[in-house]
Amino acid sequence: MLNRMYVKAMCRLQEMMNDEKGDTNFISVLIILGIVVVLAGVFMGFKDTIVNQVQELMDNFSIH
Repeated sequence: MLNRMYVKAMCRLQEMMNDEKGDTNFISVLIILGIVVVLAGVFMGFKDTIVNQVQELMDNFSIH
């Protein structure tokens, strides 16, 4: 009984992996998501530096 359940589960998993229905850009979405996560991590790591540089740029603006 367990062997049958295992074989059915593996067959369904194999069908899902080979199924070409749905989004064809799935890999592209995963890559873009990975890039966004990496960029968010970089910005969070250097948040103070980025905020200080933007603040310096804003302080240099003058309104006449």
